[in-house]
Amino acid sequence: MDKIKIITNICLIIALYYLTYHTYLGLLNPIPALGDSWDYHIPISQSILNGSFLNPSHFTKEQYFAQLNPGSSEAINSLFIILHIPLTISNLFAAIVLFFCLWKLALIFRLKNYFALLFALTFSTLNVIIRWLNSVSIDIWVAVFFTLAIILLEDPKKNIRYFAKVGFVLGMLVGSKYSGLTILLILLIAYGKKLLEAVTISRFIVLLMPFSIFGLFWYIRNYLAVGNPLWPFCLISLPCKAIYYNNHVQMWNAAISHPIVMLDALFSEYKLWSFSLLIPFFVIYLILRKKLTFSSKISVLCFIGVANLIFFSIYPTSYEPWVMVSSFRYSYSIFIPLLVAVFLLAEKYQKEKLIGYFAIANMINVLSMAYYPKLILIYLPLSLLAFYYINKKWA
Repeated sequence: MDKIKIITNICLIIALYYLTYHTYLGLLNPIPALGDSWDYHIPISQSILNGSFLNPSHFTKEQYFAQLNPGSSEAINSLFIILHIPLTISNLFAAIVLFFCLWKLALIFRLKNYFALLFALTFSTLNVIIRWLNSVSIDIWVAVFFTLAIILLEDPKKNIRYFAKVGFVLGMLVGSKYSGLTILLILLIAYGKKLLEAVTISRFIVLLMPFSIFGLFWYIRNYLAVGNPLWPFCLISLPCKAIYYNNHVQMWNAAISHPIVMLDALFSEYKLWSFSLLIPFFVIYLILRKKLTFSSKISVLCFIGVANLIFFSIYPTSYEPWVMVSSFRYSYSIFIPLLVAVFLLAEKYQKEKLIGYFAIANMINVLSMAYYPKLILIYLPLSLLAFYYINKKWA
């Protein structure tokens, strides 16, 4: 078994450690911490269960304004409430789904199976993911639907079933968070031509139906409730909550005002993979040297990452260091395509082992088991089984 396969095995074992540890923490402490979880994520899930999310008059009271955020992914948390599963492991489930989506994404871009698995493990165990495993939020779900959207749009099919899937995934993307709208715009610029070549009137209608149910619905509901589909954002002369802008600064402003703090937050979340932000410059160099084309898959991935970075720069944050760190959960749509580009270039230039060393180095800040040593009884057999499976599959 070559070194990359050994490295992938090691990374898989570390990932199982995280899975075991955070599953235990979520079950041990089933009550979500205060903050966004209780401010609007859980209330939105509860409003879906009690039906108040359908009643525009419900939102005439200011205390319910926070529930005007899109709620498609919050509906998944509603299922956890119905099934009496602790919400503190809802994001853990989302991260597992994201892992398999990332693996599939890497395979779609023709990475070798073991290298694709290493990519999925690498991103799934970043601090920017691990930090939220026992909280209640929907950012990881946004990453899931963003990844699924690229998987589908990268390889259009000329059938009704495909367009139904695209409608559902894009609907969930824009129906989970307002930022889904900008992500959708970028994806349409990158893949719109491909999609149009496969579309017909009937296929477009099939796409529009789930897109409207899971996506547009929330914006129509907001317009009927408060006269602004993007509440609390101020659009032209539509009603809004201007104080929202007084309580936040934008990412670009915080980066200019406190560059060291922002760089520290970036490194805290992505560690060595922070340098993937430089990959577009390398790709431009390769294009100028005529070793890549603008239409290449790597170029398209870099475009998606950079375009999302531009929109990310206007997202809200604060001068508080911990808020800057928290704000990087909006950056998944930047780093997922850029990291795929990194892995594609590494495979192209036969630098897989170097990337493997980067992956292990990024994952060694493993959380201590000092308080829960008995978890090794779960973690060790899972690791051995995974090791056996990988060895058998790639022998």
